[in-house]
This record gives sequence, C-alpha cells and structure tokens, in this order.
Amino acid sequence: MSEPLGPDRLLDPALLEALGPLEPDIVDAIVGICNDALAATVGPDIVDLLDKEPGLVSLVAPWTADLARGLVVLHKRGPAEHNSADLLGFLSQNRLSGQDRTRYAETIDLAATLTLDRVLEHVLGSGACARSPRDNEKAVPWLRALTYGHRIHLSLELLRLLPAG
Repeated sequence: MSEPLGPDRLLDPALLEALGPLEPDIVDAIVGICNDALAATVGPDIVDLLDKEPGLVSLVAPWTADLARGLVVLHKRGPAEHNSADLLGFLSQNRLSGQDRTRYAETIDLAATLTLDRVLEHVLGSGACARSPRDNEKAVPWLRALTYGHRIHLSLELLRLLPAG
C-alpha cells in the first residue's frame, strides 16, 4: 500500500521552530503512524488515490496534520499533555506574559470544545460525539494524540495571528 503522507505534509514548521528538530527515526515513526491511521480510517483504495493526488489529503483527511502535531509534542514534551496556557508558553518561546497565556488559553479551550466534534466525526463517523469517549479511544488508539494535536494547532494559529513583538 502507498503512503501519501510524508514529513513535508505532516510536520508543522512553526512547531519544529518552537520545539527543535526531530531525529530521523522519530520522523519515520510519526509518518508511519499517520499513514496507518489514514489507511485505517479511509481504506486502501482512498489511500492509493491520495498517493496519486496528494492535494486531496487536506480535503479527505485534514486531521492527519493534527495527529502529527500531537505526536511531535508528546515526543518532545510528553508523555503528559500540557494545558493550553503551558502550550502557549513554550510554543511562543515565552514571548507571552502569564496573564496573556491564561487569557488566550481560555479562547483556545473554548475553540477546541466547539470544533472537536468535527474532528471526531471526520475520523470516527457520524455520532462519534454521542458515544462513550472510552469506546472512541478503543476504536482509534491514536485519538488522544489527535485531539491534543487539534488543540496545539489552535494554539499555533492564535500565535500566528498575534501582532509581532
């Protein structure tokens, strides 16, 4: 089976700038997990199509980059997840004051809560939010890294939108 997702599609440059580079074997592991997750979610026929048309990945499986983000941060700063204020601290390389981190973290947490249903349903199908979180985690063992990566993505977007300085 093909592997349409490579490091160039999965690894967020802003995240790597904040956390530092990854060892090649870690990159390979993250790429492998993301390709396996993609294949398990969409099936081999769609994976083959995505290999031929890589531009479709962002339409078919936009969550794959979030999964990679979650795996990167869990590797570099894990194994526990950090709260949003701590994420903003190390992703901004401590450019934000504690008060700003706390205030922006509330926005990130609200955005994550309001948008997580889309991520879950994209991966697990319609009604995923109504099912038990344990059942969802059993169905998708990498779900924790994906939901964490979603919050990391929101944090990076907030930082990108802030004025320079």
